[in-house]
Amino acid sequence: MATRLVLIRHGRSAHARPAGWLDRAGVADWRVACDAAGIAAADTPPPRLVAMAATADRIFASDLARTLTSAERLAPLRAIEVSPLLRETPLPIPRLPAALPWTVWETLIHLRWGVRIVMGAEAAPAEVARAAAAAAWLNDAVTGHMTGLVVTHGVFRRLLGRQLVAHGWRSLTWLRPYHPWSLWVFQRG
Repeated sequence: MATRLVLIRHGRSAHARPAGWLDRAGVADWRVACDAAGIAAADTPPPRLVAMAATADRIFASDLARTLTSAERLAPLRAIEVSPLLRETPLPIPRLPAALPWTVWETLIHLRWGVRIVMGAEAAPAEVARAAAAAAWLNDAVTGHMTGLVVTHGVFRRLLGRQLVAHGWRSLTWLRPYHPWSLWVFQRG
């Protein structure tokens, strides 16, 4: 049996998407409130993930509320190892002097991220270094024939996955979805 890491994106945030028009500061304020919120009360993990959590040797999570709440719903009676290393990588908010609907802001933020990925500079060097530190920590924490479950965030998971590959892990997930509760599996050995 090989060593595995299962990277799971948290459940749906309890912090609702804003209605109306927001300026740049409003988007930044929304992001802070989202980081402080857990996940929606009715959002439950898929049974497949709950079964995986029941057999995982170790469970890790970011220290933000939505990942902690997600990890607790996945494995309510298990110890969760929490680290700020697994926090989300904040995508830059464009500097626009206008108020726009949330969906426009979201589209612009993710479009800019897509361009940065294509250009080979998807994240700031400090974020890449944090992902490398997280990968090294997980590489040392999950050894032998262990399985580790890592509840983290969408953008950071992408950076972490790249760093795990650099540490000799192999991705077993052909399609890499980003929706809540989606999982990416990495194996070593």
